[in-house]
Amino acid sequence: MLSQAVQAQEKDSLVFLGDTLSLTPKQIGEWEKSGKQYLRPVNDQPSKFIINKLGTLSFEGQRFQIADPLDDGVTKVLVIGNSFSDDGVEYYLHDLAKQTGKPLVIGNLFRGGAPLDFHLKNALEDIAIYDYRKTFIDGAKINTRKTSILSALKDENWDIICFQQASVLSGDLTSVQKDLPELFNYVQANYPISSVRYAYHQTWAYAKNASTKNFEKYNRDQNYMFQQIVQVAKEVKHIMPVDILIPSGTAIQNGRTSYIEDNFTREGYHLDLKIGRFTAACAWYESLFGDLENNSFKPFNLSKTQAAIAREAAINAVKNPFVETVSAERLKKIEKIAFATIQVNFGADLVMPGWNSFLFEKANTKLSDLSDNQNKNTDVSIRLLQNFDARAANGPQRTATNFKMPAEVSKSYFIVRIDKENQKSPFLEIAGLDSSKSYKINIYAAQNSQQNPLFYWIKSEAIKGKKSLNSSFNLDKTATFEAIKPTKDGKLFIGFELTKGIQDATAVINALSITESPNK
Repeated sequence: MLSQAVQAQEKDSLVFLGDTLSLTPKQIGEWEKSGKQYLRPVNDQPSKFIINKLGTLSFEGQRFQIADPLDDGVTKVLVIGNSFSDDGVEYYLHDLAKQTGKPLVIGNLFRGGAPLDFHLKNALEDIAIYDYRKTFIDGAKINTRKTSILSALKDENWDIICFQQASVLSGDLTSVQKDLPELFNYVQANYPISSVRYAYHQTWAYAKNASTKNFEKYNRDQNYMFQQIVQVAKEVKHIMPVDILIPSGTAIQNGRTSYIEDNFTREGYHLDLKIGRFTAACAWYESLFGDLENNSFKPFNLSKTQAAIAREAAINAVKNPFVETVSAERLKKIEKIAFATIQVNFGADLVMPGWNSFLFEKANTKLSDLSDNQNKNTDVSIRLLQNFDARAANGPQRTATNFKMPAEVSKSYFIVRIDKENQKSPFLEIAGLDSSKSYKINIYAAQNSQQNPLFYWIKSEAIKGKKSLNSSFNLDKTATFEAIKPTKDGKLFIGFELTKGIQDATAVINALSITESPNK
């Protein structure tokens, strides 16, 4: 019947893998004799058959040429995910593919915090609850609200369909064993194209200073969480057929061994908008295409060294997905790079040329390789030395200060209660400065509520200065420090001090700028 001499009256019809054929009783008899490998019967529909293998299918008087609908020159990836798939695929993955001329379509079924049992329930009950975020070949994006898993499956000829667990359960093997098989079976039944490949996205361990209660499941131990995630990734091939493992979690863990340290997340668990998301995208790209080392794309606000760290971390993760590989950039090589003005915002979820975004208020969070307002990368870094109490967005949206701020910057800030004890210790460390130069530091603090004034102070080894600044409804005032010389190892420290007679006060910081003082 198959690949035999065909009578002259036979006519060719083009069909595709996954298509459903209706057969006559006579054709069913021919199928039972010699064509079972090409067709799979549909349950409860005796005359319906799904095509599941490439080839030429011949019946008396009729012949079918079976083609692969996925063989169209475009890689199409669908992720059944949550905010961790958002971090991984929606920002830099398409840019990486475009850089090397690889047509790519990305579909992300997004629901924040969604675990596998949530996806399974929505699949079985066909609940339209997802944001279906789709990136087209040209990079254009649309978001279709209230979409079901079934609708997304039918929207494209997906080459790769990817599953992932919610972050808090990413190291919980029992939960994956319980729900993933049935979810996989649902997808396979409703997307019957046998050439599709299946992937599993291995997510990352939380930052060591993550404050989320979810971290308690792993004893607030990053390494333990990573090892549990790795264990799930090792076992997932026994749970469902996995063609591709996306080791984003191992890539992030690799990157943490570099001088960037544990600063790949923006608030302890979601990825940093720059190097964190780029590292995950690199892991995705290398897993899908395998030529990341030849890909020169980098985000505009990432330094060459940071981009190299991300690529190295991802390549090593794909090679060795179950172990941490130490970065070649373990130590920062400080160079004396001249710059215009470096601007840092505190609390604004902002990706914008000229601004460096501080999104997490806990101690040891650090921004490295800050870019200046001309988008030039420097070796300057800034680190939190103490916890702030919270982030807030109750500042003014319109300001008139001596440096320009969009509303996202002026209204967002870190906030901390200052008393007689913590006023003695710095909250911020600026490093990587040239000890032979002096600098002008501008600090902006504002909130739309009445507060006591504070002193903002800055010091190095030899110089300590303080400026009074009242953040209450502040639209135009800054604390400005002129000609401040850093320590011998290029550091400055910033803190807060109570004014006379005040027992405690609230300190906020919305933004600061660093400018090299002119030579005299």
